[in-house]
Amino acid sequence: MKSVWNEQQQEIRDFYEQVARERVRPSAASRDITLTFDRQIWRDLGASGLFGLHMPEEFGGRGLGLREFTAALEGFSRGSQDMGVLVSFVAQVGLVQAGLLSYGTEEQKQRWLPGLIRGELLGSFAITEQGCGSDVRAMKLSATQELNGFRINGQKWNITNAPQADVVMTFAHVEGAGDKSVTCFITGTDVPGLERSEPFELLGNRGTPIGAFNFNDVLVPESAVVGGVGGGLNVLYFAFLVERVLTGLVITGCMEPLVEDCLRYSQERLAFGRPIGENQYIQGQIVDMYCQVEVLRSVLLRAMDSMEQGVDCSSLASMVKMIATESLHEACLNAIRIHGNSGYRRDKYFERLLRDSIGVFFAGGTIEIHRHVIWTNLVEGFRKGERMRDGLNLGVYQNQNPATTAFSQPAEEAIA
Repeated sequence: MKSVWNEQQQEIRDFYEQVARERVRPSAASRDITLTFDRQIWRDLGASGLFGLHMPEEFGGRGLGLREFTAALEGFSRGSQDMGVLVSFVAQVGLVQAGLLSYGTEEQKQRWLPGLIRGELLGSFAITEQGCGSDVRAMKLSATQELNGFRINGQKWNITNAPQADVVMTFAHVEGAGDKSVTCFITGTDVPGLERSEPFELLGNRGTPIGAFNFNDVLVPESAVVGGVGGGLNVLYFAFLVERVLTGLVITGCMEPLVEDCLRYSQERLAFGRPIGENQYIQGQIVDMYCQVEVLRSVLLRAMDSMEQGVDCSSLASMVKMIATESLHEACLNAIRIHGNSGYRRDKYFERLLRDSIGVFFAGGTIEIHRHVIWTNLVEGFRKGERMRDGLNLGVYQNQNPATTAFSQPAEEAIA
């Protein structure tokens, strides 16, 4: 499973798997039960360099390429056994940091990116509203322009990291802006009038704080606008693309141990005097899991390569999210079936990952939404040639030079 990585990438992957095993995995079950988020783990991950591995050095990143970041996140996901931390990670890195890097002003990037990359800040990307999920144009959050900036009113609902976030990137309709009114704003969460709910009690992903933002006459300056007034959909679509790819990457890392644990158990568990792995239905379940991991990784690497080349990969991103969502849920069910009663116990991570997998069905867009995205791209490609969405800043990762940038592990005391 490791042949796709060169020597440096493999070193990075192994290092971040070990970081996850030491800092995240031991307390994953406890956080799931108690519905808690550990800020010290967040700071430790920042010290390890994970948040900024692919970010420019001028903002505190390491300046490596997306392949190196892919290896790191896959290894980290493999070692963590905690989708809660991974969901929080994707929300910050794949949405907030990606959106800032692509569309933020120099002032915005200098103000927010270093703290996010160091793990000192927790970022939240607030889109969803009650009764308004994937239909982003139907959102009700409004922003009224005034002499001193914009006054924002309304609510965002079911937002990852909201209860503990230090910075929020949100989207609102600017009144009087016409058809192109959707605008992105970034602000600290300590501004007057911005309230956060307690974490929602959810079936899965309980290690990540998910809740609501209430904007009550929140005044933000004009310098809080990201991507220009009316440019919010460009920021949104780009961030969605990155988030979908990173979600698939996280799931690939989580699925690898499932394959290995099921394979090991199939050789050790005896039934009627022989290993259960001699039964074809067990073989079929494990082979399917293994094939799904390899297919996912192949599509992921194509998507990452497209991003580094500045090419629109929205179909690949939706494909990744769609395949990953269904594969993870099926793999968790099969892992429990193969392990029988022992797989049903709470001291295994299978049942926790199964609950987490259900949330992925609708987080970041349902499977049906992704099929629609792919279909739209297919039809437009058939009619007009290759589709390229106007306004997407897809060249943001092109300036990295991983071939000449070496990876060095941070000192252990910096992480611990």
